[in-house]
Amino acid sequence: MKELFASCNLFENEMLGFFPLQNDCAMIHNMANKPVEQKRPGFFIRPRYIILFFILVFFVLGGVFLSQQTKLSSIAEEKVALQAELDQLKVEEERLERMLEYMQTTDYMIQYAREKLGYVFEDDWKFYDDSASAVVTPKFVDTPTPLPALTTPMPSASPAPTTAPTLDASVPIVTMGP
Repeated sequence: MKELFASCNLFENEMLGFFPLQNDCAMIHNMANKPVEQKRPGFFIRPRYIILFFILVFFVLGGVFLSQQTKLSSIAEEKVALQAELDQLKVEEERLERMLEYMQTTDYMIQYAREKLGYVFEDDWKFYDDSASAVVTPKFVDTPTPLPALTTPMPSASPAPTTAPTLDASVPIVTMGP
């Protein structure tokens, strides 16, 4: 029986004597003659690693997308704030341009001479404000006065004319009578 199934596989040749059935020997013989797949040279990537790689890339790109959306929203808010500031500055610029135009007129020069330099025309009156140089004295808190009773006052007799003392007899004294 050894002669019938001679093989180049040493293990198979040794085992032929131990197997009682020829089918088993034939199966071993067929497996031994089966062409062996050679490993391809290079790097072999298993499918589960490819799937894992794509899941990892998905999460990384998702994080980048969310951070960019946050940054874009903050930039949009900053843009709105800067636009409002720009509008305010344009209004201020226009006000200053109108003021410069007004400063070139004679009306402004007259106003400036009156207010800042104190000039007046010949027929004008000038008033001085002494309130800036006045000394303000602190006022003490007064005690509150009681409220008057809610009664009707009694009519009084009309006042009688009195003579007022005078220092000079040439001064006429006028009294108001009833």
